[in-house]
Amino acid sequence: MPPLRLAVPAVAAAWALVFEVPRFVGLVNHDSAANDFRLFYVAAEAGVQVGWARMYDPFWLQHFSSAFVASAPITPAYTYDFPPLLAWTVVPLTLVPLGAAFYVWTGINVASFAAASRLAFRDDTFKWLTALLVSVALWPAVFSLERGQPELIVYALAITSWWLAARGRDRWAGVALGVAWAIKPQIVLLLPAILLICGRPRAAAWWLLTTALAWAAFVLVLGRSGVAMYLSALQWAASDPGFAAAPIVAPFGPALSLLLGQAVFAAITLAAAWRWRGSLEIGFAIGLVGTLASAVHLHEYDYVGLIVAAWLVIIAARVSVADMAWLVVGVVCGQLPAIGVRWPVVLFTSLWLLWLWFRLVESGQTIPSSQRASSDMRSGVQTGS
Repeated sequence: MPPLRLAVPAVAAAWALVFEVPRFVGLVNHDSAANDFRLFYVAAEAGVQVGWARMYDPFWLQHFSSAFVASAPITPAYTYDFPPLLAWTVVPLTLVPLGAAFYVWTGINVASFAAASRLAFRDDTFKWLTALLVSVALWPAVFSLERGQPELIVYALAITSWWLAARGRDRWAGVALGVAWAIKPQIVLLLPAILLICGRPRAAAWWLLTTALAWAAFVLVLGRSGVAMYLSALQWAASDPGFAAAPIVAPFGPALSLLLGQAVFAAITLAAAWRWRGSLEIGFAIGLVGTLASAVHLHEYDYVGLIVAAWLVIIAARVSVADMAWLVVGVVCGQLPAIGVRWPVVLFTSLWLLWLWFRLVESGQTIPSSQRASSDMRSGVQTGS
């Protein structure tokens, strides 16, 4: 029998998913267009039928959306403003109705997340199953699936990048992270710097090359008018009053104070990563948490990054009782946005960034010797306690 510390959360998460599945099916059956996936779907339709230069045009997005009983019109707060790759990925799904395409898209997201969690917890099948069930059952992951966002795919690519880099496959680690950047760069923004800080300059170089090639392809396919439309879509989305919240303390005005505050969090992230540069696992965890802490535009489903960061912390360090208690606090904070209480997870993210920097060092925890030895062999960096 599995230990209770795994069996209890596994059973609780399984029951949560038992209730979530019919809720999800009900949402899709009620209105298959009342989600963000509809934007990816109609952007793909616009690109295929009227040209990729028009995929960001609000007129054409609304035109193709009119075929559905949509809950939301195309507005600054609800328009396609992702890089083109996301819509290109969805093109095959436009061959089937939107509802069926949404189910397939959800399956791709869950399968990607399951594969990524298996890479993280490859040594213990039940531990992997517990981590997967709990991760998918938590609100950020549930909300990402309900909205049809690509979060689980992007974070799966981030985990793949870490796994490949940890095994010396720098080329493919950089390519995987470059693909993640080409889908939704803002939720993995600091990870290329983490690769560089943790002694993987070759992986960082391949990330840069992949990203450059991807954006060159975007420009080539979209053309001059399409690129201009893309930039206009970004400006239009940023014009929405809810795009960025005003900070609580704003000595330099709301906009400048927000940018300066987030820059401070980004600097803390890079400094913490430098302190833990001997551990790629902790470095990636810090990069994920720091990206969320320093973001100027964030949604509830983006906090899936905290879940993935927790995977890396658990497998990389001998986590103390206090550390596990802190992660349990994070579980509660991550659930509260489901009832409209958002400030605890924002506060938790900021405090956890500092916790990762100081707590693990002060508690005398070390990276497991097998991981440390393999990491040292590849990078030549001596890892301390």
